[in-house]
Amino acid sequence: MLDVHPPHQPVHNWKDFLIHMSAICLGLLIAIGLEQSVEYFHHRHQASEARASIQQELLVNTPFMHHNSDRIAIDQQQLAKDMDVLNSNAPDAQALSRLQYSWSLTRPNDAAWNAAKTNGSIALIAPRDIEAANYFYSSTSELVPVFFAYITDMDAAAAIVDHARIAGRLDQSEREQLHSLTAAEIGRARVFSTIFPYQLNALEATKLDR
Repeated sequence: MLDVHPPHQPVHNWKDFLIHMSAICLGLLIAIGLEQSVEYFHHRHQASEARASIQQELLVNTPFMHHNSDRIAIDQQQLAKDMDVLNSNAPDAQALSRLQYSWSLTRPNDAAWNAAKTNGSIALIAPRDIEAANYFYSSTSELVPVFFAYITDMDAAAAIVDHARIAGRLDQSEREQLHSLTAAEIGRARVFSTIFPYQLNALEATKLDR
């Protein structure tokens, strides 16, 4: 807060008045300039810290995304085999021995990005410096519902197969459930296989900004 004090000596004429007002204005300008300078350097420091945290987080996420990309390719092959088994007239024992449902995807970290958005420091970074990072995080956020649906349905299919193995048979209703779940998982796997390469490209692009 800026304090403006009255003159210590009485003002007798216009000259004294103008000198006093000039002194007040000069003091105000200096104070405002200092305040703006402090604010500017504080924002630069805040932006620098946020950018460093985000870059470190992206570095950690890179091997996660390579793993996810490799794993989804494996899942697509297995899901195609599962669908072939379900579409065939294979006996229960043979079908149950060939059906496999499992997942091993890792959700990327986003704590640093969300923290920068929450405290407003993301707005202090030039858009061109975080364009690739913004794509990675926004696309990751949009994939979250697909991610959880994928692992949920994969676990549901695995549970049906495990139950059928214990029972020693795979009845028609279970085959139909598995067929529906497998078709849905094939569709979600295609979404992942389409988006993951773009996300990996975005991660590579962020390295150029460091």
